[in-house]
Amino acid sequence: MKRLSLIFALLLVLAIGIVPITAQDDVTLRVMNYSAEQQEFYDEAIAEFTAETGIKVVWETLSRDAYNETLPRMFDDGSAPDIFFWLGANRVLTVSELIGAEWIQPLDQSVLPDDWQSRWADGLFVEGINIIEGDIYSFPFNDNKIWGPGYMYINSLVWEDAGLTADDIPATWSELTSICETIRESGPYCIAIPLEGTHFQRTWFPLAGTNYTDQMFDYQTGQYNIADERTLETFSYIQSLYEADLVIPGVNGRDETRAAMAFGEAAIYFGGAWMPSVFENTYEFTDVVAAPAPHPDEGLVGSLAQRHSENKFFISSTSENATAATQFIEWMTRPDGYFAQNYLAQGFGTLAYSDNGAYITNPVMLDVVDIAMNQRPEMRVQYPEPAIECPAVASSDAFVNAENIRRNWEWEEMVLALTTGEDFAPVAEEIAAAKNAEFQATIEAEGISPDCFAFGDWDGVSNFDPANYSMGG
Repeated sequence: MKRLSLIFALLLVLAIGIVPITAQDDVTLRVMNYSAEQQEFYDEAIAEFTAETGIKVVWETLSRDAYNETLPRMFDDGSAPDIFFWLGANRVLTVSELIGAEWIQPLDQSVLPDDWQSRWADGLFVEGINIIEGDIYSFPFNDNKIWGPGYMYINSLVWEDAGLTADDIPATWSELTSICETIRESGPYCIAIPLEGTHFQRTWFPLAGTNYTDQMFDYQTGQYNIADERTLETFSYIQSLYEADLVIPGVNGRDETRAAMAFGEAAIYFGGAWMPSVFENTYEFTDVVAAPAPHPDEGLVGSLAQRHSENKFFISSTSENATAATQFIEWMTRPDGYFAQNYLAQGFGTLAYSDNGAYITNPVMLDVVDIAMNQRPEMRVQYPEPAIECPAVASSDAFVNAENIRRNWEWEEMVLALTTGEDFAPVAEEIAAAKNAEFQATIEAEGISPDCFAFGDWDGVSNFDPANYSMGG
């Protein structure tokens, strides 16, 4: 009788397409990422996974800056975790970058359901992006339409104290300046902008994206674009806010500026789709409103990049537990599983493999979804991908070499200009010239055509049509 029950259970598993997870009592997986504010959720998730599978997991989080410094050292000394989180210099090509660094190994496909990739929309598993020579190295985690930068968050208490209403939420840059002057007259600063490290990007991306692009590379011309007149126009606008004493002064960190907004020292903080959960869970602050970022007075004339959904979780090349690690990834990516339901319900973000609308409950997060999907769907559009146009791009060192001339060069110089009031244009020309020279020299040495990176027929403000790839160029 027991034998018949076991046979029936196995047939049921095969029928519903879920691969059974075998307990491995001698395995303890180590997972690491940043987002320390989500640690309690991770602890709950791994407890559920262990209860279901018998596989023990330790999930460690650090602050982002500490994580970026610590993880490379862990690979150097052999103490890397089994599963880790990473974003490369070119986020779409993170897999190729990490293979080059010998940091990752592929998922163990023998323990994945045959239809595992069907959990995602078509076209999100691509050779050269997350598949290399047929091996799967990662998976799209957050969705690529809602998730990302581009949102303006408002402290509604500061807003109301300044005599402002929902009708006053600015749609244009000149309206933002005017509103900021009103807020400053009432006491608080208008905007909290982080300048420490690379965190200025949190403000830069949404404003630059409404005017031109949030990328430091122009996919119409195939050139680094920090010296483009539209880039400089956006920078000059932000600099004018500093000159008018509308921004909290000083080189402040991400956490300090978030706290300043939550505690009423400023009215506005620009950030990504993850901010509703940060405000609620880290600062116990819920008097916040999400709104689209203001655009130039002539209209929304640029777009943020909706590229291939970022592949963020990887199995370490040094892990001896690749099978158990793959089992954890399979469990984590179940569309209606414990991880997806609770990640979404607690407002931590949006997922590429689940029905976001079915589980999100945070009202501010629902507003973020509405902004991206309904209020301003043109805010983020599908950019062309050179690695699809020309497969050789996936193994190119051109982007990495250009970035490594001086890591974070643009951010450091923009912060310096904002804090000193100096003209940013001359150094922008220097940065663009150096990066473009290195980029061109690299692709020439690799035998890759510059045409692989330039899509001159694409308008930059609407979705790139995949039919326009020349399929191998």
